[in-house]
Formats: sequence, C-alpha cells, structure tokens
Amino acid sequence: MKKVAIYCRQSLKKEDSLSIPKQEEDCRSKLTQEEKDLVVVYTDQKSGKNTDRKGFIDMMNEVKAGNISKVVVWKLDRISRNLADFCEMYATFEEYGTSFFSVNDYFDTSNPIGELMLKLLIMFAEMERKNTQMRVKNNFYGRIRDGRWACGSAPYGFKNAKVNRISTLVPEDNDKLEAVKACFVKYAHSPNTSLGQLARWLAENGYESLRDNGGWDSTTVMRMLKTPSYAVADERLKKYFVTKGITILNEDDWTGETSCQLVGRTQTIIKDGKEQRGKVDSDKQTVYPTNFKGIVDSKTFIMVQERLEQNQQFKRANAPSALQELAGLLKCADCGYAIKANSVSPKNGRPYLVCHGRSVLKICKNSYAGVRFEDIQKKVGNEIQKKLDEIALEVLDGEKSNLERKKRIAECEKRLDSLLMMMPDNKKAAERVSKKMDEIQSEIDKLTLDEFMDTRTTERLRIRNHLPLKYERFATEEKKSMCQQLIEKILLSHNGDIEIIWKE
Repeated sequence: MKKVAIYCRQSLKKEDSLSIPKQEEDCRSKLTQEEKDLVVVYTDQKSGKNTDRKGFIDMMNEVKAGNISKVVVWKLDRISRNLADFCEMYATFEEYGTSFFSVNDYFDTSNPIGELMLKLLIMFAEMERKNTQMRVKNNFYGRIRDGRWACGSAPYGFKNAKVNRISTLVPEDNDKLEAVKACFVKYAHSPNTSLGQLARWLAENGYESLRDNGGWDSTTVMRMLKTPSYAVADERLKKYFVTKGITILNEDDWTGETSCQLVGRTQTIIKDGKEQRGKVDSDKQTVYPTNFKGIVDSKTFIMVQERLEQNQQFKRANAPSALQELAGLLKCADCGYAIKANSVSPKNGRPYLVCHGRSVLKICKNSYAGVRFEDIQKKVGNEIQKKLDEIALEVLDGEKSNLERKKRIAECEKRLDSLLMMMPDNKKAAERVSKKMDEIQSEIDKLTLDEFMDTRTTERLRIRNHLPLKYERFATEEKKSMCQQLIEKILLSHNGDIEIIWKE
C-alpha cells in the first residue's frame, strides 16, 4: 500500500517560525482517516534555498521508488523556496503518479483547479528561466562590446587583471610573449617549420605550457597560434574575419590600438548522453576588439591561419585513417569515449589502439595494448555479413512478392478489358458492371502503390544484381560506407570483445 508523505521544514535561523510538530498537526487535520493511517513524516531543520536536505532527499527517493501516493506540506515554501527546484520536483511527482497538496496555499493536484494553478506556476518559472538566460547573454555581450575581457582563462603569456575596475589582460611574462611572437614569425615565414618543431623549441628553451603537465605538443602549439588575442586588431584583420562570415563588433574600433578576441567558437552539445564541447560554424561566431594591445601584426597572424587551414585540408585529404572502415565508430565500452590509433607499427602498419578517455582525459583505466585491430575487423565483418544475409533474403522475398503483384495486376487488367467489352445496354445492369469495374480498378491502384512503396524497387534490383553479398569482397571505401550506414557505434572491451549498436 502506497504511503502519504507529510513533509515539514523549519529553518534553525528562524526560531519563531511554525514548529515542525505544529506543521505536522495541521497537515494531518486535512487528511481522511484512511490517509492518516498511511502517513509517513519527513522533516528537515535547514534552509529551503536548495534541495540539499536529508529529509527531502529521502522522501524523493521513496517517490521515485513508487511508494508515495501523495505529498502534503503546511505551505509551499516549506518544501521549496526556489521555483525552479519546485518545478523539477513536481515533474517527478507527475512522472510517478504522486499528487501534491499544500494546506495554506490551496494547491491540491488531485483536483483540476489545483493542477491548473501549479501548471501556471511552472509556466511562469519557465518564463523566468528564459529571462535569466537572456539577462546573462545580454550582460556578456555588454561586457565585450566595450572591449572588456570576458572569455575566461588568459592565453599563454598573459594573466587576468582589473585596471580601473575593468576586466582586461596584462602581460604575465615578457619572455613568454617574445616566445609567442617568435613562434608566429617562424611558422608564417619558414615553410619548413612544423608545429612539432615549434613544440620542441619551446620545451628545450624551458617554456612551460598551460597544460597540467606543462608540456608542449603540436596540438598546444596550434591552439596558441589560432588565438586572435595575440593579433593587432586593424582594418586588415577585420576584413579577414569578414571573409570568414564572422560577425564584427565595434567596427570603428579596429584601429590597431588593441588586439581582438573570438567568442562562440564552441558550444555545449549532448552526445551519447554526455555533455561535450562542439565546434560552431563561423557565421555564428563573433569577434570584438579588446581593451589591451596585440603583440603580433595582423599580416603575420593571417599568414599563420592560412597555413594552418591548408595543412588541415591536406591532412584530411591525404592521410587515410589507420582504423580504415571502422574510423569514428569504435568507442570504449567503459567510458564511452572514442578509441583512436595512437600510432602504427612500422613493420606491418598495424594500428596501436588507445582510449581517448584514458590517454587525454585521464578518466578511464582501459588499456587496449593487447587487442589486435585485425581481430576487431574480423568480428565486425562477421556481424555485418549476417546483416547482409538478412538483407539478401528480404530482397528475394520482395522480388517474389513483386512478381506475384505483377501477375495479379495483369489478371485484373484482363478482367477489366472483358467487362468493358461486354458492357450491357440495360442501365441497371450497366451500373452493376461499372461498380465491379471500379472495384477491380481500386485493387489495381492498391497493388501498383504497394509495388512502388515496397522497399524501393529500384534499390532492390540494384542489390539483386550483386547477390550473393560478400562483405570480404568489398573494397575498403565500400566497407566504410556500409559500416557508416549500418552501425551507430561499436563498443570495445579491454579484452577485445565487441558490442555493435546498429542504426534503426
């Protein structure tokens, strides 16, 4: 039998507020005798500013377990003083079929009026949430419009500061900034200088990066070279950003007196149930002049950006993935992050697999050192072959059904011709024949539509010409296309076992 929960709260800072026993007494007085026999009381002596209260948490756990039919409070602010928290709580009540009753606010969701009042309350809470988001956004853009630094951590060589109570960046170490300038110049004007060489040069000269381990690699150098906060914000740089489709703020302030900064380059997205940072298209980004000086001239900065972009395009076009047809599909079964090729064997080109969650994020313990990539390919190939066999059967069954439909359509058309030839002169008889002809035509129309809709006849014929389908006979690019069409992801365990999540 489900229980009726009475929730009572009294703040220790307000000793003159209604006591917990009195709250419980008033709540009980509004219950039927049957409900009183089912009462369980939850109490807290703590502020209601949030839901971090033991009694409240225990009660909500029972609600989620399906053990509470009704929650009763003396007053709404006893259970929550935060509208957003209350709305979240009430959504849980609705999900688990728990009604809510407030003695002094006349909220009783067991009747339509009380439920309407609460839904109005939730509507206002949603409106307030959106208004809050808008205020935060407006405040952020208000800060960057006047050039203040509003982008979090300072780039390498700078530090966050306030000058005359205004947020800005100031040089942290002039030697570091000179090293940054040297990297820009080397990469812009020395075609043979690579990101890896710059990383080694920085490390050998004792410069520590912003990474936790203080080390440099190609990625950290590339991020530094992509940072517009180092560049002089003049007319040339403004025109460069315009060609990229980026929104320009304060167009009259691009005088070369300051640097600039991009905002909106990434956003939080939900992928596989997890929050991740994803890239944003350039036409949704904004660039603004800051309130501190740039250290790299705009021409050099633009040359660096163009070379980085060319290198990325060349890399994408000419570097085949070591993971071949399984590229982008392999995920760690424990942490869910991507499994990539850390390197390949110089002898046989075999990729060495690593989990991104382990190698970069340091949140996973899975090692794939003993897992052979060709074994994974073989397992995946066997599973795809089973799918192809199923598809082949469906195609053949479809062809059989299609032939039967064609045969039936031909029979119906023959009957139509016969009825048309023997159409009587008698009006009533003619009406009966005409009605029969309409029935036959309707059947023909339905069969023709079924033929058109039946799993794309053209595609069936195309596939049929390749039967039997043998996965191992396909080229790598064809296998890759097939894997991308059929597979959502492949979960790989540390022992080499796989679980394929198929696309619906």
